[in-house]
Amino acid sequence: MEYKEFAMTTGSVRSVGRAAGIAVILGAMVLGVAGCETMRVGSDYDHRADFAAYHRFAWLSLEDQHSHVMNPLVPRRVREAVDQALARKGYERVDDPSTADFVVDFTIGARERIDVQSYPVPYRGPWGWGYPYFGHEVSVRRYRDGTLAIDVFDARTRQPVWHGWAKKELTRSDLENPGKPIRQAVDAVLANFPPP
Repeated sequence: MEYKEFAMTTGSVRSVGRAAGIAVILGAMVLGVAGCETMRVGSDYDHRADFAAYHRFAWLSLEDQHSHVMNPLVPRRVREAVDQALARKGYERVDDPSTADFVVDFTIGARERIDVQSYPVPYRGPWGWGYPYFGHEVSVRRYRDGTLAIDVFDARTRQPVWHGWAKKELTRSDLENPGKPIRQAVDAVLANFPPP
């Protein structure tokens, strides 16, 4: 059906414009909500590193390195998730870093963010005639953005060889029950390790 036919069947061109405007706003809202749940993942690596030579790993041991985390159970959950993910890939964890091929460490944190959106809002005067005037609507939303970074160092050279990260807008459920989102983030990050 063409635009003219649709306008004639509804009896008003104005209702077509209003319906299209509402559809655009609803579509933007749906995309905005869907984008909130998306985990963004990335990685970088040293192209000179020989990842095929890596078989055993150990944890970088720094005392109190994760003391800034509000929930003291979070670092343990991250370590367990990394251990499990690397074991599924065939890597063996060793306690003595001197017997490891690579050493692993992580950083985890959350940051308050503010998202400000400005978009036009149709306004029609009290007379009901003419074209709509588009004003401005401003939406301000506060949220918490969580980040997990995993770093791999060559045990022999002690140089970084791989860095992976994941970012996600944290929900109330993520904050109250962090085990599942931590495992999901670790799995998503380590899906890129070793690099191709």
